[in-house]
Amino acid sequence: MNSTKQIETSLVSIQKSTYADINIDTLLQPLEGIRHYIKKGEHVLLKTNLLIPSEPVKAVVTNPAVIRAIAQTILEIGGIPYIGDSPSGQFTKRRLEKTYIKSGLTTLANELGIELNYDTGVTKISIPNAKKLKKTLFCDFVLNADKIIAVPKIKTHSYMIMTLATKIMYGAVPGLTKAKYHSLFLRRAAFADMLLDVLSVKKPDLIIMDGVTGMQGDGPSGGTPVSLGVMFASEDAIAMDLAVCDMLGIEPIRIPTLRQAKIRHLWPSEIQYPLLTPEKVHYTGFLLPSSADSLIPGSKNHRQQPVPTEKCTACGQCVEICPKKAIQIINHRASVDYSKCIACYCCNEICPYEAIKLELIK
Repeated sequence: MNSTKQIETSLVSIQKSTYADINIDTLLQPLEGIRHYIKKGEHVLLKTNLLIPSEPVKAVVTNPAVIRAIAQTILEIGGIPYIGDSPSGQFTKRRLEKTYIKSGLTTLANELGIELNYDTGVTKISIPNAKKLKKTLFCDFVLNADKIIAVPKIKTHSYMIMTLATKIMYGAVPGLTKAKYHSLFLRRAAFADMLLDVLSVKKPDLIIMDGVTGMQGDGPSGGTPVSLGVMFASEDAIAMDLAVCDMLGIEPIRIPTLRQAKIRHLWPSEIQYPLLTPEKVHYTGFLLPSSADSLIPGSKNHRQQPVPTEKCTACGQCVEICPKKAIQIINHRASVDYSKCIACYCCNEICPYEAIKLELIK
């Protein structure tokens, strides 16, 4: 991804959909169909969003109905799909098994006879033209794919405001390395630039977004499901995210990855919508995370802090993920040392019990 080259025109295909009637062929027809991207015999990674072990009904993970529809389309033309992601926490087979089972992907893979990735190997690679991240560990299951179809979900994100297509390849960075980067890139702008650097390593050949049920509020794990009834497809992650912002009535400059992409001249000069336009699927009243208030022009930049609540079970996942070791388990509850806390919200993101809320510092 060259930081100085402006993309002229991008296509974003949008269709209305439910999980019961996903039509991948119709969605991809304006993009020349699945055969334009996948050839017989190619190993195709379906890079899904698997933040934490979570049931699909909670809208934390990409819905398996979307993965099923894409996988069946690939199988029909003789491609070899496999499913993978690196969830939060340790990148281990045990963690992957738990996540696949909870998200419904184990059942799906067994029914279709396709593979789930259990390769936890990583390779250190250099990133040409990077702005922030010159080298990184990258998951081998991503590097070894013949083709990549990224399958993000429309979700809010307490730190990045929205986690959409420009953030989907962050799952190619192994587990706890992601927490380390929260510590290294403390400012939102720096973190967003790092995400764009990661996206440039292995750009998806195609992106298909699950927008049938999204997440609003304090995502990416503690928000609430919201019915949006749409599917998106594009080759261009930034164009897709701009289209989502248009549909939801969000000023794109408020999204850190899109702001930095604008600075790096990565926005397309034009987006064409061969099926539906964002206005045709416009959704009113979408709730951004409470942390987004600090990004409203003219507002006071109130910082939030993570506060463990009575829901805490002392499972220790927040202790493991915290990049500054600011959390301990004390008297069977998580306790935060705010002198060390950098407000990255990793603990809020990964808590399986939604036991850590974000509160404004008075």
